[in-house]
Amino acid sequence: MNSFVTNNTNIDNALDINQAVLLNNFNTIFSYKTFGNSEYANNLLDSYIIDKKGSNTNLHELPIRSGLGSLPLGYLDESDPSNHLSSSIIIPSYGLKYLFPTLRKASPKNNSLKLLINISNLDYNQNEKLIVPDILDSLNIANELNYPVISPINLREVSQTTLFATFLSRFGTTCHLLDAIAAKNTFFKPDHVDKYFLRNQFVDAVDILSKSDLNAESADLNDFINAFNNSIKNSLSDIDSQTKKSFFIENFDIKAKDLNQVTTLFVTIGSTETTVFDDFLDSVGFPGSENIGRIAIRIPIPFDAKKFLSILPKSLKRIIVVEQTSSSQLNKSSKNKNFLYSTIQNILDSSSLSSQIDINAISYTSDFIWSKNAVEEIVFKSLNISTEEKIDYSLPKIDEITVWSNDDNARNSAFLNFPYQILDNLIQHNQSFDPSLRVKYDNLTQGGTFQAQIGVNTANSNKHLVVNNKHSKLTIIGDSNILQKFDVLNTVAKHSTIIFFSDKHSLENLKNPEYFATKLKIPPKYLATIVNKNLRVILVDRKNIIDTDETKGRALVYLLEALFWKFGYNISHQDIIKKIWASNGTQIELLASVISDSINKNFESAVGELDASKLTSYLSAFVNEKTSDDDFLKAYLSENSFEANPRVVKTDEEPVFESTNLSEISKKLVFTEAFDTKEELRPDLPIKNFVVTVSKNKRVTPLNYDRNIFEIEFDIGNSGLKYEIGEALGVHAKNNIDDVRKFLADYGVTDIHQLVQVPNRENPNLIETRTLLQVFVDQVDLFGKPGKKFYESLISYTKDETVLKQIIDLISPAGENELKKIQDVDFLTYADVLLHKFNNVKPPALDLLTLIPSLKRREYSIASSQKVHPTKIHLLIVVVSWKDSQGRLRYGQASKYLSDLSVGAEVVVSVKPSVMKLPPRPEQPVIMSGLGTGLAPFKAIVEEKIWQRSQGLPIGEIYLFLGSRHKVEEYLYGELWEAWRDAGIITHIGAAFSRDQPEKIYIQDRIKEVLPSLKTAFCDKEGSFYLCGPTWPVPNITEALQSILKTDADEKGKKINLNEAIEKLKDTGRYILEVY
Repeated sequence: MNSFVTNNTNIDNALDINQAVLLNNFNTIFSYKTFGNSEYANNLLDSYIIDKKGSNTNLHELPIRSGLGSLPLGYLDESDPSNHLSSSIIIPSYGLKYLFPTLRKASPKNNSLKLLINISNLDYNQNEKLIVPDILDSLNIANELNYPVISPINLREVSQTTLFATFLSRFGTTCHLLDAIAAKNTFFKPDHVDKYFLRNQFVDAVDILSKSDLNAESADLNDFINAFNNSIKNSLSDIDSQTKKSFFIENFDIKAKDLNQVTTLFVTIGSTETTVFDDFLDSVGFPGSENIGRIAIRIPIPFDAKKFLSILPKSLKRIIVVEQTSSSQLNKSSKNKNFLYSTIQNILDSSSLSSQIDINAISYTSDFIWSKNAVEEIVFKSLNISTEEKIDYSLPKIDEITVWSNDDNARNSAFLNFPYQILDNLIQHNQSFDPSLRVKYDNLTQGGTFQAQIGVNTANSNKHLVVNNKHSKLTIIGDSNILQKFDVLNTVAKHSTIIFFSDKHSLENLKNPEYFATKLKIPPKYLATIVNKNLRVILVDRKNIIDTDETKGRALVYLLEALFWKFGYNISHQDIIKKIWASNGTQIELLASVISDSINKNFESAVGELDASKLTSYLSAFVNEKTSDDDFLKAYLSENSFEANPRVVKTDEEPVFESTNLSEISKKLVFTEAFDTKEELRPDLPIKNFVVTVSKNKRVTPLNYDRNIFEIEFDIGNSGLKYEIGEALGVHAKNNIDDVRKFLADYGVTDIHQLVQVPNRENPNLIETRTLLQVFVDQVDLFGKPGKKFYESLISYTKDETVLKQIIDLISPAGENELKKIQDVDFLTYADVLLHKFNNVKPPALDLLTLIPSLKRREYSIASSQKVHPTKIHLLIVVVSWKDSQGRLRYGQASKYLSDLSVGAEVVVSVKPSVMKLPPRPEQPVIMSGLGTGLAPFKAIVEEKIWQRSQGLPIGEIYLFLGSRHKVEEYLYGELWEAWRDAGIITHIGAAFSRDQPEKIYIQDRIKEVLPSLKTAFCDKEGSFYLCGPTWPVPNITEALQSILKTDADEKGKKINLNEAIEKLKDTGRYILEVY
């Protein structure tokens, strides 16, 4: 979370509230890490482990893997049954399928365990590259295990639902659901309930329990609800009756303008869905609004049929269940598998209302984007209101503000922090205002895009929470490039204001309607929207923003706030200064006059206004222009991350021209033709290189497994990179910049930014210019293993006679064993030798550039077919790691570098040709055998065969033999292989998991099991045999292949020299080894 928000008691966050209740009520929490930001579900837990009873809360962070749940269940089974503090599991919903077998195995015993399963409704849609709120697994698994389920209908009531679920878990296993994505990134003004929670460090479920006269053995759910509500009423004596009532829990919540007139009732579950429906019901001006209502389900399991029927309006004619479903179920006419629909249908069928009330369903998948527009379509379609009958409507007294920006914190931190600051300022501005904020992050579009939506309820009803804006009165666009990817004007209100920032065009040009319409490459759709909605366009030239020593780099921050108050709320200049000074000035000891001067100067130099009315004359030029691209622009940002795209801030890494050669370098940069100056990507490398971007980096083995194997995907973009099946990707890994900095500091280098001229390795007549830091990071194998030649080179720099003798002895024949120990046991690096082994031998830093060899590229087999993934490259890599003689954990340089890369990071790569090719005819079979990451090229081969079949080509049999130690930990691409086998692509899978049974089983054993079939495929149909992975299985696999050849020769009555036959197969490309 943004640090500004973390320390601000004026702003609430549902995820923090949820976890604070857990921290106050549980002595043991088992938290299963989610994807992306592994601390997501532990937002507070690591930094705020408290227990007011005097002992610390025990937090166990665990990976999601098969068989999870044994630890918490075992702990509960062995814990003191008299212990009044139960345990909690925090888990994303996609992890439930791994927890379910453990819970089912323990059932029915675990129903009596004091356990709260706090479920974050969360999954990742691989196809759409989205984080989605998945509730299906949560409901289905809880229903099968007969666990009670509590789900807040609004993020504002998370404190109450978490507390009630905690209370219920004192009597048996209970599930609490939370719309995880919205809960983390929605912020709001605390209401009276949360203010009480904040002031009293949260109500204790045990205190409530002790004040109830509940007989747990004979109680049903309603008894628990009544006991909870009565305990709240009787025990919280220091708060008013309204606050007490706000704590109360009910199974259902019904809402309508007039319940006596309701004929159509929409049933919702989940905080986002219910909130958007509530916004719609609060709107005015559409036909039939008095006849609709909604009923939100707070406790779906057990579903109280009697209470549900009792609250239905007597005028009700139809129930429409709005419910999430799976993609496979969405297009089916039957709704029987939808939990809510089938439950309510059964209740109605068993009641006297079955003939009076019809039931229908509206299903949506987890990637559906909820908005006011979406609910409008659902409701109007259900009411049979045609498009022509629709009239515009808006929420009463709701101000909407939307901010768009690139999420590069180094450059756009002002835009990223601005919404949080404004949220707090709005609360201070008017105590009757009830603002809320929803932030979203798209790490993949344009390297990272940020959207913030603010909704200000000026009626102070404490009900509205922003989900997706529809009528923004103020829209701030921090980066003009966003206009190429998002329909940002789709959600602006008529006669509203947009503030447009640019750093590529001058203010004078921007203010020119012709230039704005023709040179900025703004989609014609936007120009038409500006005219048709009569928008006011404020322009800001970022290059002209003046920052001074007094404003300390915050001029853009002040300008943003001033623009907000001026064009959002039409506040006078003096009042704007007071607000900015109150929120910023006292913090950084600025005079109000300094802020005033800064704002005045920047309004004059950087802010202007476009005469939008003059754009009309330029629209005709675009009438015949194709606008198909515009049709696909999204109005709402799709989330694929919880936070901004992590970037390495480029400050000290970039050249700082402070050396004595500055004038010479400047000449070459200015007079490029005279000096033939060129900018090239890694000119030191003799091969064609490309820059690709990390789009996925995911570990696929459990965290507690000793092999870190990960999948990494790169986005090729417009680099022009092309690759073929079997080729390898050469990665030009860098040294860790922090390790390099430490080395240079320990080595005594004070100016790491001195300019260094390095002769090109291919053509010494070409000179490359870099900083010393850049050379050590990009080129020098500083943490590699020194050979004898390096020790020889140290002799000329050695002044100490004792050290000189040590070096000479080391490189002599007598020192061979000692040198081998240093290299292969101690694993000393160049840095180790220079800083520790021979630390009084000090070659100048520039000399080290020639004494230490260059970093070598590392090749990895490509795991994808470019025919299937035109803009992607997939790799499957294991992090090489070991411990040296000192117990230090050491890593392979390239594999560790890649494993640490974040999504959005850029990498220099090249393509290495390979002998691994497909057979010339598609119908020829392929037989593949591989261990571990050696399976990578086989995924590419199968994808290529799938593509061949999609082109109508006949494909031959595909045999896959794979091996690893354990199936659970290292069944790499296992789901893909089995899916492709089930689809008829792969003919046979021979999997050998050597340590999953008492006897050892290896790949060659699986090959021999289907020898007759392989004989036909390889010999009769001229198939090809591939082996990829480590070298040690080569003799055994070769022997298995010889068995195939011998079987064929025996059947044909021929004699065969098996060794010669193998070599011939290698020469002809039918036995291909890619081993290392």
